[in-house]
Amino acid sequence: MSHSVKVSQRVVAEPLRKVDGIPRHAEMVFVDPWGADPFDTRRKYARRDVRLPARLRLGDQEIVATTENICPGGAFFNVQVPESASDLVAVIDLPHGRGLHVRARVRWRREAPAGIGVEFATFLPDPSDEINRSA
Repeated sequence: MSHSVKVSQRVVAEPLRKVDGIPRHAEMVFVDPWGADPFDTRRKYARRDVRLPARLRLGDQEIVATTENICPGGAFFNVQVPESASDLVAVIDLPHGRGLHVRARVRWRREAPAGIGVEFATFLPDPSDEINRSA
C-alpha cells in the first residue's frame, strides 16, 4: 500500500524519509498559524517553490540538480545522490546572475521522484575556494 505526503503544495507518491536522527518535530517551531500548508506552520522559515539550476559537490563528484524549493534555512533538490551522502557544497544559480554558495547537510530523502532536503550549515563567501578544497 502506497501512502502520499504533501510536499510544497504537491502530493508525491513516496514519503520523505528522515536521515539525520533528529526527531521529526524537534527543530520545528510555529511561524504562521493561518498558513495554507500544514507543514508551513511547523517550519522555522517559509519555503518558496522555485525551479533553479544547482550544482552539488559531494567529495570529488559534482552533480547537476534542480532546486525544488528554498528558504533561508535550507532547500530541496531534485537529484539522485549516493545513500552515503551526508554533507555537501551547493551552488544554486539565483536570478539576475547571482549565486548562492553554501555548505549543507542532508536531512531528508525522497525516493520517487528522487530528491534530498538539505539544511544550510554555512554560507560561503568565496565559493570557488570551498569547492576546490572539498575535492
